Amino acid sequence: MAKYHCITLKVKKGELEGFDKLRQPEQNILRNGNVVYIYKDTKSKKVYIGQTKHFTKRNRQHYNGQDEKFNIVADFDQVIVLISSYFNGSALDDVESQLITYFMADNPKSKKQLVQYDNDEIMNRTYGNSVNDYREREKVASEVILPFWEKELYPNGWVSTKTLEELRNGALVKYSPIKELTYQQMNYLEEILSNPDKSMVINGDAGTGKTVLLTHLVAKLLKEKPNERIAVVIQPNWIKTAKEIFRVYGMNSSNLTIATSTQLINAAEDYDVVIVDESHKLSRKFSKQMASFNNVYKGRFARDGNHLEALRKIGRQMVLMYDVLQAIRPANMTRAQFNEATKDFEQRYLTTQFRIQAPAGKNYSSEDFVNGIKYLLYKDTGLLKQTNFNPDFDRTVFHDRDSDAYFGYFETEPLKNLIHWVEEDRNFNPEHINRVLGGLVEPWKQADGKDPSITHWHEGNIKRRWNSTQENWINTEDDDAEDQIGSVFAVQGIDLNKVGVLVGNDLQVDAKGRLFGNPVNFHNVNGKFSKDDDSPENAQEFTLFVLNIYYILMTRGIDGIRLGFWKNDAFKKYMKEILEII
Repeated sequence: MAKYHCITLKVKKGELEGFDKLRQPEQNILRNGNVVYIYKDTKSKKVYIGQTKHFTKRNRQHYNGQDEKFNIVADFDQVIVLISSYFNGSALDDVESQLITYFMADNPKSKKQLVQYDNDEIMNRTYGNSVNDYREREKVASEVILPFWEKELYPNGWVSTKTLEELRNGALVKYSPIKELTYQQMNYLEEILSNPDKSMVINGDAGTGKTVLLTHLVAKLLKEKPNERIAVVIQPNWIKTAKEIFRVYGMNSSNLTIATSTQLINAAEDYDVVIVDESHKLSRKFSKQMASFNNVYKGRFARDGNHLEALRKIGRQMVLMYDVLQAIRPANMTRAQFNEATKDFEQRYLTTQFRIQAPAGKNYSSEDFVNGIKYLLYKDTGLLKQTNFNPDFDRTVFHDRDSDAYFGYFETEPLKNLIHWVEEDRNFNPEHINRVLGGLVEPWKQADGKDPSITHWHEGNIKRRWNSTQENWINTEDDDAEDQIGSVFAVQGIDLNKVGVLVGNDLQVDAKGRLFGNPVNFHNVNGKFSKDDDSPENAQEFTLFVLNIYYILMTRGIDGIRLGFWKNDAFKKYMKEILEII
């Protein structure tokens, strides 16, 4: 039985045509009931999305001459009103923000702003309803929003994307600056906005919503402090996506700069707020460093030893998104440097796992998986106390042998089996973005990306090459895009659906049963120290780089992960022992 009902009416000069012909219960709910509504201008294709408890009254307000969007921007001639027994204050907020997000993502290439909504209401909903705030949220998503989109909006020409799943996998939905936040995220956002002289480090594991918080923070700053200059520091592999998000959501402003740390420091302009995504990847002055990264230390930055020290000079307030487990190169700032540069910053910690979704009906959670992976990789490093680690994780997430279990592994033919696993899922879920990823254990050159005939991974008759590019690799148009093996440089900060991970022999087990990184089997020259820097301290740091790489690869998957052991039976044995896999 349907859990929603929708009413479509024509609108002429603000009048709802055919209203008096509706059934009495329909008239009553439009006069005095919780609804979400969408106006449409059939000529310009513009829409306006809102929610109200008194639709007929709200309709008159829109057309009373005071609402610019209804008198100048568009000529709305049709409206569809969505009602449901689930609708209350929390559900209305949720459905409204989700529909705005989906409509934005439905036509992202349009240069015109096709989706209108009440910016003040959405952006200023401080301390409103969080994503976990009402009991029926999953039912609303599956029984109201999904069928409303796929059975009403799409067949009747209101939207161009047939299924919501196609949209959900895109960055425009995942990082939407108007989707609901958790109370924890909202509290941090308000704290940043209310304390402009306070700088902050937002610590969080992979998938805990650091980037979502970033987009919301930018949106709120642009709305509430339009005269302040804001800079957002993005890694090169994500900068194109970030600019697209801010453009589509109408966040273009002359006071907003989106750039890499190198670009920002070289420009040497001052900002009220500097927000840094993935600050664990900020560079330091180092011999094995790209020349452009080292060339910033001049003028007012001549005495600085890393990019963070330079950024602090151009930003009055700093907000850093940070994960201590995601630094992957000697050229990244050291933990000691980061701690020194942020010793006067406030430290906050995100704890909710968003990316990883444990299958329905399982007793284990996404947090169990992340805590287990952290324990597997870092139990002997001393780093776990610097993270949000819970030692009481449920190990059954690693024992589940069901074919649809979140975690699994293959004993033999790792390349063949991982490829088969991700390709099989595409048959059932064509909209999924699945990839096989690998540790840096096969030689490669950046120039190889231009020649598809050069392959790097070989097993039997299977030949596969590394990712052809690091920037925006997931969206590359190469003929063999889905077949390429992804490196950490191409997927750090990226969400995937199902992930196969080739664990190579750069990660080995010593005589005392501890993991260590073996530089002999590690094929990225800028990822290890030179022989002149051979010391126990650097050897331990290199081990952490290798561990961090696999931590990043193993926490990309939303819907599942499988491991394959690439010339590395020792790690397979170690994994079974540590996670008590029988």
